[in-house]
Amino acid sequence: MISILEAFILSIVQWITELFPVSSSGHLAIFHNLLGFQNLPFDVFLHLACLVAVIVVFWKDLVILFHLKEKENRRMLFGLGIATIPAVLAGFFLKDVIEGFFASILYLGIFFMISGVIVYCTKFTKERKQKMNYFDSIFVGIFQAIAILPGISRSGSTISAGLFRGISREKAVKFAFLLSIPVIFGASFIELPSVHFAEISYGLLIFSFVLTFFVSIFVIRLLRLLVYREKFYLFGIYNFLLGLLLILLSVF
Repeated sequence: MISILEAFILSIVQWITELFPVSSSGHLAIFHNLLGFQNLPFDVFLHLACLVAVIVVFWKDLVILFHLKEKENRRMLFGLGIATIPAVLAGFFLKDVIEGFFASILYLGIFFMISGVIVYCTKFTKERKQKMNYFDSIFVGIFQAIAILPGISRSGSTISAGLFRGISREKAVKFAFLLSIPVIFGASFIELPSVHFAEISYGLLIFSFVLTFFVSIFVIRLLRLLVYREKFYLFGIYNFLLGLLLILLSVF
C-alpha cells in the first residue's frame, strides 16, 4: 500500500518532470532504485492528470484539427497518426528489454546523458519552414519511440526532433504535445484498471490528480515560453549532468 509520504514524493517528481524535458520515468526510476519505493498504477494515474492538462491547454487546436474539410488539418491528423506508430511498435516489441533498464542506475545515467545531448543540440537549430511534411512526422515519431527508454524525455525528444527538422518553434511544441495524447492515453488505458487493486485511498488519488493537473498546465505554458525564447537547450545541461552523476554513483 502506498503511503502518504510516498504519494507526496511521487507526485512532486511527477509534477516537475512529466512535461518538462527531463524524463519523469527516469526520475521515478531513480527514486525507485535509491529509495526503494514505486507504485506503477499511481504513476499512470498521475500521467492521466497530465493528459487532461494537455487537452485543456491545446483544446482549441484539437477542435480545429478535426475540421476535416481543411486539407491542412487532414495532413496534420494523418501526420500525428504515422508519428505514433514507432512508439507503439517499440513498446510492443521491446517492452521486456526496456523494463530491465529501469533497475540500472548505470543505464539511467547513460540515457539521461543522451537526452541531454539531444536537447542541448537544439541551441544550434534554425527555423526554416512553417508546415510539416510526412517525413517530418515520422522523424518526430522515431524520437518519441526512443523516449520509451528511461531517462530520455518524451517532450524533450519530440520537440527537439521538430526543431532539428527546421520546423517553427510554435509548430514543434504543438505537434509534440498533441502527439503525446495517444501515447499517454494508451498507457493509461492499459494500466489504470489496476489502480482499483493498488490499495490507494480515493481521497489521495483525487488530491494528487487535481494538483498534478494544475501544475501541469503551468509547466506546459512555461515550457512553451522557454522554447519560444530559445532557452529550451538549457534542460540539456541538466539532463547531461544528472546522467554523469548517476554513472559516477553506479561506478563508486
